[in-house]
Amino acid sequence: MMQASDDEDRLLRSVALQNAQSILRARQQAEGVLVAARDGLEQKTTELALSLSMVRATLEASRDGILVTDDNAHVTGFNQLYVRMWGLSDELMAFRDHERLLAVASRQVDDAQHYLDRVHEIYRHSPAESFDLLQLRDGRVYERSSKIQIVEGQHVGRVWVFRDITEQRRSEDALRKKARVLELLNKTGTILTAKLDVRMLAQAVIDAATEISGAKVGVFFYNTAARSGDSPFLRTVAGIAEQDFDSCGLPQAGALFDLTLSGAPLVHLDDLTKDARYEAAAQPGTVPIRSYLAVPVASGSAEVIGGLFFGHPDAGVFDERAERLVTGIAAQAGVSIDNARLYEVARQAAQEREKLLDNERAARSEAEQMSRMKDEFLAMLAHELRNPLAPLRASAEILRLGADDVAVLERTRAIMERQIAHLTRLVDDLLDVSRISRGKLGLHLEPIRLADAISSAAETSRPVLLERQHVFTVTMPDQPIVLTADLVRLSQAFTNLLNNAAKYTPEGGAVELHVSADAQGVTVSIEDNGIGVPEHLSTRIFDMFVQGEPSPATPQAQGGLGIGLTLVRKIVEMHGGSIRAESRSEGPGSRFIVWLPMADTAATPAAAESGTAQAAALAPVRHPAGVFEPRRILVTDDNVDAAVTLASLLGMLGHEVRTAHDGAEAIEAAATFRPDIIFLDIGMPRMDGYEACRRIRALRQAPAPVIVALTGWGQAEDKRKAQEAGFDHHFTKPVDPARLEALVGSNF
Repeated sequence: MMQASDDEDRLLRSVALQNAQSILRARQQAEGVLVAARDGLEQKTTELALSLSMVRATLEASRDGILVTDDNAHVTGFNQLYVRMWGLSDELMAFRDHERLLAVASRQVDDAQHYLDRVHEIYRHSPAESFDLLQLRDGRVYERSSKIQIVEGQHVGRVWVFRDITEQRRSEDALRKKARVLELLNKTGTILTAKLDVRMLAQAVIDAATEISGAKVGVFFYNTAARSGDSPFLRTVAGIAEQDFDSCGLPQAGALFDLTLSGAPLVHLDDLTKDARYEAAAQPGTVPIRSYLAVPVASGSAEVIGGLFFGHPDAGVFDERAERLVTGIAAQAGVSIDNARLYEVARQAAQEREKLLDNERAARSEAEQMSRMKDEFLAMLAHELRNPLAPLRASAEILRLGADDVAVLERTRAIMERQIAHLTRLVDDLLDVSRISRGKLGLHLEPIRLADAISSAAETSRPVLLERQHVFTVTMPDQPIVLTADLVRLSQAFTNLLNNAAKYTPEGGAVELHVSADAQGVTVSIEDNGIGVPEHLSTRIFDMFVQGEPSPATPQAQGGLGIGLTLVRKIVEMHGGSIRAESRSEGPGSRFIVWLPMADTAATPAAAESGTAQAAALAPVRHPAGVFEPRRILVTDDNVDAAVTLASLLGMLGHEVRTAHDGAEAIEAAATFRPDIIFLDIGMPRMDGYEACRRIRALRQAPAPVIVALTGWGQAEDKRKAQEAGFDHHFTKPVDPARLEALVGSNF
């Protein structure tokens, strides 16, 4: 038992000894590790301290302001440049609170709220990088950039970097301004040397000078030609709208304005409002002017041709540099505008010369055309006069041969009447053309019925319509239409239109006359289904001597003098109306549309009476058997054939007739023959009809004879002279036999 106990004690001691040795060895090892760890920690601490020292040194050495924050806007680092840039105190920095720093910084930037919102946005969205430009209220400009910080894959905060770029921006602005000035000067110089339009030059000058000088308002007053007396200046404006310039405060008259235009080298005022010579002020709502700069613009001959004027609402804006630049521009402008003025004078002279040459060429062409037209007209006139003369001569030969066949004689008489009527119309048209060319075509205006004018025209045109076998229809309103018009002239116009329609419509065609009226006027449309109006004549059809073109279907269209439609247009226009020609909308043919103003309806009775009176005046007087009273008639004409034929006609009517062939013979015959009626030609040798009439009146015969002017002169002035000489009537040759018979058969 004892032996077992001893063995157990020895074993325990042995284990305890081994454990003690192991513990000692472990302690020794642990102490070694601790010593090594302490040495390593001290080394790392030293290294970290050195690293932090180097970081701080780096931060302080940076030319940028730096701020380091964590994700909770807690400041973890910064440099002193950042503190100085924003003017922050040590006490404020001790709070390590970015929001406090933002509150102070935001008061220094132009848009505080935007500044704060932008920082909060960066914190909220955590972009990898950010960049912003900060404009401070004192004019400084900062660049702000930030970058997220990540350690071992963990987002630990953000570094904010601030750089003052104020001087850099100023330098860049200065360079840009200098480049812009050079660009403007180069552009202006190019325009001044390349352009010769004065107004374009002036606008380019004032635009460039206003921008270069830094002015808000600029104006160039200039003259495009050498001044004479008080010739006005023109102007171009820059900086504001042209219509706003007059209400701005820049001088446009007065002592300051005149000073520049008199040639003063330069006027520069830092505050225009303090100058006693300033006589204007800006109106409310417009640009006020304080800084003022003005320089004259002179030509190469030292003549002041204008001035450049500049203004700015702030005082003291213009400097010596602006003075030099605008003075140089003014000198260039003077030379260029002087050249442009000389060019303009030369150009105008060339234009005047070209215009004179054009006028000369046009006059020559017109003269040649008129000469051709005159030759054509004379040839056509000769043709038109010979046409009726041929049947007249043949008729005279038939009478000479003593034809006793009643039918032959009747046919011969009808031919002679038609040809005489045709000759009469030719002469009347020629006289009317003469009156139109001299503005002497007159109207006898009175209330008339349109139906009377159309009826007269239809009756006159009936022979040609029947000859061509045309179907002629007239459509008129039931109510009478009253116009204030000359019945004879209006009938003449409608006659010409109807004759024209008949002339240019193939045989067996249709001519329609349609009348419509409203409260303003009446429209008369004359339409045919003939060859129509050629397109190339549509705008000239009413011109003098212009005729339509004949076709095989209308050979009768050849001939005529080309004056009928000219007369129609003139007559219609003299009545206050209008006329136009157009092609028919359906089928061939033309349509002539006349519009005339309506007369007062109160004139209707007078119109009816007028028409009745005129019909009575023109109708021959037929006396009942046993009532006829022969007259003693004296016919005086230097044309013996004319006197003899008229005397024969009157003798065949049963009157006692004598003839005379000049004014003196007429006076002598009147004294001895004592006629009841005297027909006197006007243009006679020895003594004209006017003087003969006056002397016959001086005989004071009782009863006084009726003296009738029988002449080829039929204008209004001729009728007035006849009346003043003492004539009772004025007949234009050839006289209508019915009218002649009506006169000699009347009771005077």
